[in-house]
Amino acid sequence: MDLDGTLIESGQFWVHLDFIRRILPLMQKHQGWRAAWRGMREGLDEIKKPSNDHTNHIRIVNTLGKHLKLDFKTAERHLIDSVMTVFPKLKNHFGAIDGAKEFVTWARDHYTLTLATNPVWLLELVHLRMRWGGIDPTDFASVTTSDRMHACKPTREYFEELLAQESFEAKDCLFVGNERKMDLPATHVGIPVFLVRPDARKLTCIVPPSEQSPGAWRGNYRHLRHFLGCLTTF
Repeated sequence: MDLDGTLIESGQFWVHLDFIRRILPLMQKHQGWRAAWRGMREGLDEIKKPSNDHTNHIRIVNTLGKHLKLDFKTAERHLIDSVMTVFPKLKNHFGAIDGAKEFVTWARDHYTLTLATNPVWLLELVHLRMRWGGIDPTDFASVTTSDRMHACKPTREYFEELLAQESFEAKDCLFVGNERKMDLPATHVGIPVFLVRPDARKLTCIVPPSEQSPGAWRGNYRHLRHFLGCLTTF
C-alpha cells in the first residue's frame, strides 16, 4: 500500500513549500542557502534514477555533502537533525482519509501488509506521518524507506526491488495506491493495481487484465474490500 494520498492526506504541494521554507534556514549555515537548496534539489533528482550501488539515503547525503563541503557523517547528522527539527511542525498538513484506517484494521488480519511509500525518508519520519493520518505503523510488516531502497517510484526497478526484498511473487500481490503516474507502473512487473478514490461511486476497471497486463481498478475503500472478495461492509 502507498501512503501519501492513499492512506493519509499529506498536503501535497503546500507541505513541500512549508518544508522548504522551514528547512533552508537550518541547512544554510555551512555554505549558504543556495548551496543548501542545490544540495537538496540535486539529491532528490539523483534518487529518481535507480542505482546498483547505493541506497537512496546514501545518495541524498553524498549529494548534500558535496554542496555543503561536509564529509558523509557530518552531512548525514546535519540532514537528520534539520529534518527532525522541521518535520514535527508540518503536522497540520496531514490527516485521515475516509475509510483508510478501517480498511487497514480489517486487512491486517487477512493479508501481509507492506507500506510501499516512495523511499525518500527514514523509518521514523514515515511512522510519524502514518500516526498523523490515524494509521498504526505496527499493522505493516515492512516499509520501503530510503536506507533500504535503491530506486523510487515510478521506475520499474523500485517495484522489482520491492518484490525481491520481500520475496513476493507479483501474481500474489495487489498494489494499492492513488496515482496513475506513480502507482500504476506496478503493472509493468506483473502486480495488479487498485487506485483508491474515496469519493468514487462505483468500482471501475481502468486497465483490463490481459496477457500484457495484470489489470488495474479504481474505487473507494468499500469497493476495494469487495474487490478482495469480502462482501461485509465496514
